[in-house]
Amino acid sequence: KFLLRISLLLVITFFIVGCALPFHSTATLSPVTPTATTTVTIATKTATPVLTSSPTSTPIPATPTDIPTLPVEDAHQRLLDLLANNGNCQLPCLWGITPGKSTSLDARSILLPLRGIAEKAYFDPASPDSISPFYIEDNQRLYTEIAYLYNASDVISLIRFRASEEELSQDEYGNQLTTPIYGSPEFIQRVEYYSLSNLLSEQGIPASVMISRELTYENNRRSFLIDIVILYPNQGIWAQYTTWMAENEVGSSMRSCPINARIEIYLFPPGNPDSFYALLDKTDWGITKVGYKPLEEVTSMSVDEFYETFRNPTDQCIETPTNLWSVPQWAE
Repeated sequence: KFLLRISLLLVITFFIVGCALPFHSTATLSPVTPTATTTVTIATKTATPVLTSSPTSTPIPATPTDIPTLPVEDAHQRLLDLLANNGNCQLPCLWGITPGKSTSLDARSILLPLRGIAEKAYFDPASPDSISPFYIEDNQRLYTEIAYLYNASDVISLIRFRASEEELSQDEYGNQLTTPIYGSPEFIQRVEYYSLSNLLSEQGIPASVMISRELTYENNRRSFLIDIVILYPNQGIWAQYTTWMAENEVGSSMRSCPINARIEIYLFPPGNPDSFYALLDKTDWGITKVGYKPLEEVTSMSVDEFYETFRNPTDQCIETPTNLWSVPQWAE
């Protein structure tokens, strides 16, 4: 199930493309010193990319040095603005980048100015483009990640977006530590556009809703991650909302409150459900979807009821009986 994400890379085949560690892996959120002078370098072919592919025949219409980097303060404001209004476009467009229409040059023009506040930036012919800009306030870090694949015609075929909040601290040796935060009011406000309520209100009733539970040791304690996945095949949207629950808080049922979730979204060209499912099966969803169960099987809600409950901003939660979920043998 999801624990496979920590150790597996799964090849995504669409013009020979791939997908990397799932969002549940804390390895994707490598520590970085919270300073405005963070140095970001363009990855070489030996770097481990966020996505993997070999687009050797893909043209690179612009190099990173062709597009100027914003000053740190301006880049931070730009990041917050993009999160607030999604670049004045609607999903599956992300920050003005539309799968099936936008080119890599379009995307680089939007993303490269943010590399001065990025923990990682990959813009190399040997790997798909990706960047992870962040914003720090006090001891909290808003972490985002955007990665995309483009074909031999330079048209973007897939976009992945991730957003989470972390608490920054140091251990006794001065090494920086990051601890996931769920339910931060600042985070909820800053990523409101990507919230479950806004997704439902913009896109309507989803084709399906799936639920998953994963045993983990996040936050240095045995706990559970509960995933709510929303599928819109016609719109080309797959969205996952992940919440956390300590094991000692689990009783006869487990609760997931989507307003407190961290977010992961895959975006594909709209209008082709068959292509949507085929491409989605090549992402990490392809290996983990067997661990997901339909909403109707593990809650008392139908998809229509779920839509009516969460299409407006709310702190309501869903509950799923604990006895419907088996505990891995290794954890017993």
